[in-house]
Amino acid sequence: MQLSVLPSDWGNAQLCDIKVLLEDTASHLNQLLRIPFAGEIHVKAAPPNDATPRVFYRCSLHEPFVIQLATRNRLWSQYAFQFSHEFCHVLSHYESLRDNPNNWFHETICELASVFTLRRMAKRWLTSPPYPNWADYAESLESYVQERLSRQEVQLPIGITLLAWLSSHEDELREDRYQRDKNSLIAYALLPIFESEPKGWNSIGRFPNSQARLAVYLSDWYASVDSADKSFIVRLSDALGHTIVT
Repeated sequence: MQLSVLPSDWGNAQLCDIKVLLEDTASHLNQLLRIPFAGEIHVKAAPPNDATPRVFYRCSLHEPFVIQLATRNRLWSQYAFQFSHEFCHVLSHYESLRDNPNNWFHETICELASVFTLRRMAKRWLTSPPYPNWADYAESLESYVQERLSRQEVQLPIGITLLAWLSSHEDELREDRYQRDKNSLIAYALLPIFESEPKGWNSIGRFPNSQARLAVYLSDWYASVDSADKSFIVRLSDALGHTIVT
């Protein structure tokens, strides 16, 4: 992977440190892939009037991906959280899924990528940080994630199954994919599956360009993945309350 941090208003953070941080961030997903991402990514800071992290659509497949981060200074947890979300979009071939009503699910999985990545970073940085003096940041990475996981807004209501909750909210999610609390609630419910089967990240490169509702979409996804990943999709589908149709 070729990663470049573009000169921007990064506050008091150094370009070389941001590059090292983001390369480390990407490695936690990339090293799990049977075919690691080997493309080119340019990272820039969001302008003052745009506080939204994003990966831009390209005019040509030969262009590098451009990821925008809405952070400054040395807020390493925020850099890593935002970058891992957008990197997940890159790995999922987001450009082929444009204007798909199931993009809410793709947003959910990319939110999951952020917490998954930071939890792995927090563990590795205790003993093997990018720089020796960054070991102390391991605790702040873990704290950043725990704060997000513990918010009341992302907890499944007591007595409500994930299937029942999704049945009530799928229509509005299909209309507006950017409902971060709802995306996060689903993501955090699925996090234990990805943490117990991290090779399951290979399946996100095979998101189907299906407009079907979730119950059918999951079967379409199952049909598109490699045989090694099919049991993982079955497990995810079971957690979401749906049965794969083969």
